[in-house]
Amino acid sequence: MTSFQRSVVLFFELALIVILLLTPISANNVVYRAISKRDKGNGRTTFYDVGTGACGETHTNDELVFALPASMFDPSPNGNPNLNPNCGRTAIVSRKVGRVTKKVKVTCVDRCVGCKYGDIDLSPKIAKLGEGRVEVTIDFQCD
Repeated sequence: MTSFQRSVVLFFELALIVILLLTPISANNVVYRAISKRDKGNGRTTFYDVGTGACGETHTNDELVFALPASMFDPSPNGNPNLNPNCGRTAIVSRKVGRVTKKVKVTCVDRCVGCKYGDIDLSPKIAKLGEGRVEVTIDFQCD
């Protein structure tokens, strides 16, 4: 191959790279999987001070609500966290206390920035403020 031919090939390779780098990537191509009934497992809970959440609604500490970890809440498929399909989803949180398993149904109203994947923040109505991080089973519902 002559030096002219190599130069032409190099030019087209560089042009292709530039075109690929400048091509916008649509957010519509992102695959998003909302929480499903299959999402069940062990996690930890803490409490948080409930207020206006990422779902765009105001709630109080007296409600049975929770905040989903940002890693499970994000990314919102439509760019608006208020319309996130996880908002309003419910979960059954259960904890074994002695020989008795206590269960409570809670509703997702917020996102938790500090929670690890699989952990949730509960409203003070559910979580005892002095207990810190508590091991629980979380069973996400499909409703």
